[in-house]
Amino acid sequence: MAEGVGAVPRSLAALACAAALACAAALTAAGCASGPPRATEADLVQMLTMLPGRYDNAAQVEADAKRGTRPASEAVALLILHVQTPRLGHYVYYAQESAANDPRRVFSQKMYSFQLDEKRGIVETLYEFVEPKRWREGAQNKDLLTAVQSDDVQPELCQLLWTKKADSFVAAHDPKACPDGGGAAAAPLVELNVGGLSAGDYKFVRRGR
Repeated sequence: MAEGVGAVPRSLAALACAAALACAAALTAAGCASGPPRATEADLVQMLTMLPGRYDNAAQVEADAKRGTRPASEAVALLILHVQTPRLGHYVYYAQESAANDPRRVFSQKMYSFQLDEKRGIVETLYEFVEPKRWREGAQNKDLLTAVQSDDVQPELCQLLWTKKADSFVAAHDPKACPDGGGAAAAPLVELNVGGLSAGDYKFVRRGR
């Protein structure tokens, strides 16, 4: 509720061949770096074990009030549930944002689908509901979400690519598909760890499962 591998210039065939041979020779020693390590199935499972739960940004709201920040952050509750929605993939989650003091005021409902891609790592596809109110009871009855079909949702244009960073996982847009600021390496949009989740300007703390 996280992904690009750039091409290596090949100016001279002989130089490329020599570099490849040198890399192969060095593998038994220090290794030959060609970018960040690829995500593994174990990384995906670890990340998805962290993801579900109930979050809020009450600490952020309190800090804003003490500093006199304007505009202050709105108090938001975030719920992320693992659901069985086979039409959207094997690893699927329902996410709902609502007012912290009134769960009936729902701000956002989305479905997240994750997969492990051989080249891009952990890839997340985000879906918007075509008719959000139809699925709102999913927060209390996740079995309802089993019936979601592919035409009930609309995928967002930009997927998120997740990578492991120490004890956290960070997600950013694939700069090749959704360049930010002229195609440079995309800045992380989401960070997830055992204590919470940061997304954009919001800093959510985990409050339970």
